[in-house]
Amino acid sequence: MKTQIVLTLFNDFVCGKTICRNDFCVRFGISCRTFYRYVREISCFLRGSRPDCVIDVSREGAEYRLKNCTNNG
Repeated sequence: MKTQIVLTLFNDFVCGKTICRNDFCVRFGISCRTFYRYVREISCFLRGSRPDCVIDVSREGAEYRLKNCTNNG
């Protein structure tokens, strides 16, 4: 289950979607803390494989998107 959720999150980022943390958590039945861990795992992966890509967080901390990534989606 975890792998599918992380891959879905990663795919949404790569497809250029803006992810609403609360909606994503409700959709997959995970806590905000779990969401943060998954985002951190993806960020670590991107640092090693695509350092130009970063996960941008809205000022309110409720929306996330992939930024500065060439060939995004």
